Amino acid sequence: MNRLRPPPRLTRRIVSLAVAELMPYIMRGVQLDFFVKRGVTQTQFLMLASIHASTRCTMGTLARTLHVSMPTVSGIVERLVRAGYVRRAPESEDRRRVIVELTWKGQQFLQDFSMVVRRRWEEALLPLEPEELSAFYEVITKLRTRLQSAAG
Repeated sequence: MNRLRPPPRLTRRIVSLAVAELMPYIMRGVQLDFFVKRGVTQTQFLMLASIHASTRCTMGTLARTLHVSMPTVSGIVERLVRAGYVRRAPESEDRRRVIVELTWKGQQFLQDFSMVVRRRWEEALLPLEPEELSAFYEVITKLRTRLQSAAG
C-alpha cells in the first residue's frame, strides 16, 4: 500500500490544515443531496446546529453565538418556525426573553444529516487498516471529549 509520509516535523498547524482540507471531501454532495431537497439553507442549518448544541437557548444567545444581529436571528428563526423545525416560547421567569428549541422535525433533520455525514465518513475510512482505525478513533474520542467540556 502506498502511504503518504507525514512531514518531518508534524505540527498542530499542519494537522489542522489537513483536517480542514479533508472536510470539503466529506461534505461533497451533502448540500445538494440533503439541504436542497429539504429546503434548508446553510445558514438555517447553522442555526439548527447551534440550537441543538444548547438544547434550548435564547434569541440573544443565538445572535452572539453566530455573530449576527438580532433582526437576522429573528428572520432565520421565523423561517425555521414556519417550516416546523423550531419553536419559540417566552421564558417563564422573564417573558421578554424568547427561548428557541428544536421540534421533533428539527431533531429528525439533524439526525438525518448526521447519518449522511456518517456514511460519508464510512466511505472515507475504508482504506484504513484496523490499527489505524483504532488510533483514529482514540484521537477523535479525545477531541470530542475536550470540545464538549469546553462548550459545557
